[in-house]
This record gives sequence, C-alpha cells and structure tokens, in this order.
Amino acid sequence: MDDRTGSAGRDTDEGAEARTRGAKEGILQAAVELIARDGFDGVRLADIARRAGVSNALVHYHFDSRERLLTDALAYSLTREEVRLERRTRQSHRDRPAERLADLIDFGLPLTHDDVLECRLWAELKIRSAGSVEMSGRLAEFRARLLEPLAAVVEAGLRDGVFSDCDPADVAAVAMALLEGLTHRLITETGGLTLADARRLAARQLTLAVGYSGDLPFRPLPDPGPQRIDLQAPRPRRLRAPRASSPS
Repeated sequence: MDDRTGSAGRDTDEGAEARTRGAKEGILQAAVELIARDGFDGVRLADIARRAGVSNALVHYHFDSRERLLTDALAYSLTREEVRLERRTRQSHRDRPAERLADLIDFGLPLTHDDVLECRLWAELKIRSAGSVEMSGRLAEFRARLLEPLAAVVEAGLRDGVFSDCDPADVAAVAMALLEGLTHRLITETGGLTLADARRLAARQLTLAVGYSGDLPFRPLPDPGPQRIDLQAPRPRRLRAPRASSPS
C-alpha cells in the first residue's frame, strides 16, 4: 500500500469518526432541549432521534438506557459551559480571586437560555437520583466538578491575603447551596427575583463568608442567546403505563 492509499484510509477513518461524534453531539443537544421542555418522563428516545435527525437505532447504539442519556446529556451541557467559562476567563485575563469568584457566581446562575436548559436537567437528575445508585453517583460527580473551582478560588484568595477566616470547602458548599436556591427561584418564578437581584444576594453572602470587604467585579450580563425551544409551552406530558407486576 503506497503513501497515498494509506493517507486516504486515514482520512476516511477520521471523517467517519467526525460524523459519529457529530451525530452523538446532536443527540445529546436534542436530549437537553426535549428533557428540559417536557421532563424526563415526557420524552421518548424516538422523540430525541427525530429532533436530532437520526435513526432510533443510532440513539440506542450510543445510549443503552434513558437514564444514561439523561446523565450524559447533563455531562455534555456542563462540559460545554466549563469550556466556555475557561475560554472567557483566559481571554479577559480575569485571574484575581475576586474576579474569579464573580465569574463562578455567574457560572452558577442561569444567565443564558442554554443555562436554563441545563438547570432543568439538573432538576430531573436530582429527582431521580434518590432511587438510583448509578444516577446518585453521577450527581455526586457533577457536584464535585462544581465544588472544586469554588474551593480553589477561596484557597487562592487566602494565599493572596484578600480573603480571610474561612474554610474553602465550607464556603464552596454554602456557595453551591445558595446558587442552587437562587437558580430555582429564577427558573420557576415569574416577575419576582431578577438576575441582578440574584447576583447581588450571592455576592453579599459570599463576600461576607470569605471576609472580602470590596465589591465583586462582575462583568456585564451577557446576551442570553437564541432560545432553541419554547419552555413556556410544553407539550402534554405522556403518562406511562404501569409496569405489570411480576407473577408471585
């Protein structure tokens, strides 16, 4: 086999891998949107396949269960947000502890339409984790991913002398609980708490927690981006037939 034949084979393999990766990402994005709109119990794999423009068989090939699709969809969404945060932080050179804390507060709030979709997936996963060892394990993994940068920024602030008298792990746990509570209000209440209010409340409580006397340097609120799916007008939820009881 000459070099040209070998190169053509590699190009074909790389093209196939790219198509497979693209199809899987399309399935995950469709799952994020439909589960956020209709709830986990209101979505069939066939619905997700139709929205992604792929066959049912391809969805089953990538995901062996609906539960796996839910957790993988949340992981996909979370990873995408983490990459976006890292890129924005790097491009704007925001590496001081106060700046990083402000950015992490924003990371924990639903600033964009994509954030709202992710928050709804979180709610679905938390509901189901109580009855599933696998899903509770994945939820613990996701929480750890969120707690780690919060604790790290507090440690950095203590080293730099801008934060004081606090335990990084404790502050991270309080920050996560606070942001989850504010987020729940933002996505479930109409005409009440605003993003600016949520930012202000989170900043006040967390600056007190870390002993920081200044104002956190938030960036301007971003454009929420395109709303890919209407979350205010969900389709009728499907009622699943009860499972037949096993013979005694």
